[in-house]
Amino acid sequence: MIRNIIFDIGNVLACFRWRDLFSELGFTGEKFDRIAAATILHPTMWPEFDRSLMSDEEIIASCIARAPEYEEDIRMIFERTELLVEEYPYSYGWIKELKERGYKIYLLSNYGKTSFEAAVNHGRLSFLPLIDGKMISYEVKIVKPEPGIYEALIKKYNLLPQECVFLDDRSDNVEAAVKMGVQSIVVEGYEQASETLNDLLKEDNS
Repeated sequence: MIRNIIFDIGNVLACFRWRDLFSELGFTGEKFDRIAAATILHPTMWPEFDRSLMSDEEIIASCIARAPEYEEDIRMIFERTELLVEEYPYSYGWIKELKERGYKIYLLSNYGKTSFEAAVNHGRLSFLPLIDGKMISYEVKIVKPEPGIYEALIKKYNLLPQECVFLDDRSDNVEAAVKMGVQSIVVEGYEQASETLNDLLKEDNS
């Protein structure tokens, strides 16, 4: 029987709006592409930012090294990380409705310490008071889809994998959860995800 719903945050409950932020900061053309390649699309440093084993300054320095002519702009991004996410208008109500139906709600997300705390402090994730627990990558220094972060959530809250459903926008993260015995949904959008989840819960209760 399904008792627990586990949500990713980025592109599931909140838009990871880095392209919008870059545009708002005036980045266009080659500048946009160069800064993106040095930060968000950096093959190793952005995942390390989420892991939070390295200091922010070490990560920033590595990003700057890829585009030194844009050092000031890169530092600006790291100073305004709360603007990288914007909660979807349906997220609070979706979680509230699931809670009212008796389900426990958990978060499992790749998120750096600095950026997560900035988002919380600026009120960018209003649904946090509703949740029953969370495992954020910076807390355990492990990122999805590495098995350890799923194991850490399950162990911390004494969850049974067969009683959980996991929603994430990345297929590799979903596949890792399935290997742990957790039913999972690849999120393509709210309507698709909520309908798929409701069908799964309805089937589970029949």
